[in-house]
Amino acid sequence: MNDRFIRLSISLARLQKVIQRIKASGMSRIELKAGHTLVLCQLDAAPDGYRFSEGLHFSELTERCGLDPAMISRVLAELVRSGLVEKRAESGKYNALYLLTNAGHDRAARVGAVVADVERRADEGIDPDDLATFYKVLDQLTRNLEAV
Repeated sequence: MNDRFIRLSISLARLQKVIQRIKASGMSRIELKAGHTLVLCQLDAAPDGYRFSEGLHFSELTERCGLDPAMISRVLAELVRSGLVEKRAESGKYNALYLLTNAGHDRAARVGAVVADVERRADEGIDPDDLATFYKVLDQLTRNLEAV
């Protein structure tokens, strides 16, 4: 058996458990569920520091979050019901546009603060260049394995 495969599998499983625990703990402090984290972050974030003022379509959120459509659908329904996200319907079930409301932007800022604190603590003692290399390699490993 390949030790690298075992090490990678165990490390990723442990990391996923830790991330889920941290998300659940951090989000409960701001009255959200762990599953809300990534969707709120994606709706709030944009390249080069700009906001997605026009929102994101369902398919864009699914792709950006890397989660299955059923999960995204449940999370969006909860966020819309709670008044954090506005759904602007367009033709077709998956063509709706989702935008953060003012309350959603406020909550997303709180999510961002929790995430920043976790990132800071996770990065302690790691050289920034090493982190950049780690993420570059992780992205390439992901792409390689997706192609298998």
